[in-house]
Amino acid sequence: MDSKMNGKDEQVLSYVINDDADTLPMDNLDPTGVIVKPKWRGTAQDKKDMEVLGRHQVLRRNFRFLSMLGFGSTLICTWEILLSYIGFVSTNGGTAMLFWGYLVVLVGVWCTYASISEMSSMAPTAGGQYHWVSEFAPPRHQKFLSYMVGWICMTGWQAGLLSVGFLVGTIIQGLIVLNNATYTFERWHGTLLVWAVTSFCVIFNTYLAKRLPAIEGVVLTIHVMGLFAIIVPLWVLSPRATSKDALLTFTNAGGWPSTGLSAMIGLLTPMGSLLGFDCCVHMAEEVEDSGRTLPRSIMWSVYLNGTMGFIMAVTMCYCLGDVTEVLKTETGYPFIQVFYNATQSYAATNVMVTIIIITITACCVSEVATCSRQLWSFARDKGVPFSDWLAFVRRPDSDET
Repeated sequence: MDSKMNGKDEQVLSYVINDDADTLPMDNLDPTGVIVKPKWRGTAQDKKDMEVLGRHQVLRRNFRFLSMLGFGSTLICTWEILLSYIGFVSTNGGTAMLFWGYLVVLVGVWCTYASISEMSSMAPTAGGQYHWVSEFAPPRHQKFLSYMVGWICMTGWQAGLLSVGFLVGTIIQGLIVLNNATYTFERWHGTLLVWAVTSFCVIFNTYLAKRLPAIEGVVLTIHVMGLFAIIVPLWVLSPRATSKDALLTFTNAGGWPSTGLSAMIGLLTPMGSLLGFDCCVHMAEEVEDSGRTLPRSIMWSVYLNGTMGFIMAVTMCYCLGDVTEVLKTETGYPFIQVFYNATQSYAATNVMVTIIIITITACCVSEVATCSRQLWSFARDKGVPFSDWLAFVRRPDSDET
């Protein structure tokens, strides 16, 4: 071994990277210098992919296809997020925009994530988009474009995490309003609930990260079964709109200059419910056989969530009821009022809303995992301040020689 080593090389020395006790050259080692136990290193193809990317394994590959399908599907929470934003599209465009807009967005999303799936199969890295931009951009612009995309992705995921926490906190607050007529809706109450939800998700990822794959399978079951637990009562008990009103009548209740503009703004609801399937990409270095598993899990998440979201969109188109009354709800979330109007039962409404709270909280947990891996990868490439600290990985599973 070359005796000329810098300070970081002296710290990491040499680590076993396979069962034959091969060693990785010092100039290829990351500053973290962590190598996990053989059972968590993935397949031979995973090892080859990491070598091509100039990295070595520092995270446990404990995700498989089913757990990644659960991760991608529950993080997006298409039908749950669609319900949360239903008031927005009801004001801008109406149920017709929800139906046709959802179909248009779904086609666009399918094309987008088919491309992302292909790139993830070629370069399965936690960095995702900023790494691919660096690979495909002209050499002259690689660094600048990669840096900009890295920051856009990082800030986008961090903001997305807080927005999901906001949804959970304020939905809980809306449920309190429904059940307690004397409660006064205060915005700072919602802020405290948002902090509590986000803190729970961070603590969960800090101490129970190893359990995340198993939990994703459980939450996936709740995500699928919960849809039917909600749409069946709505179809049975809700007043039904005609197909003309539900699918062909566009509205402009937002005060915009034209119905067309209002409908385009309402398109944000289906768009918001179908964003983020690239979350799986940022878990790439924790997935076994990631070059094959990632694209499959991304596309199957699109198929599953896209179908479930469409079912919920159709349900809302026909079962929304009196839009004016629903939009005036004191809960702050029209879907809560829709549930109550249909069931006329506080208990039933509480159960239905609780399903949504559980699944969106699980979404928040998964968002913390995605955000942290994307930030860690970007820090590993020196893209953010305090990179050495953010890129550090604790070494409970390291095999040092």
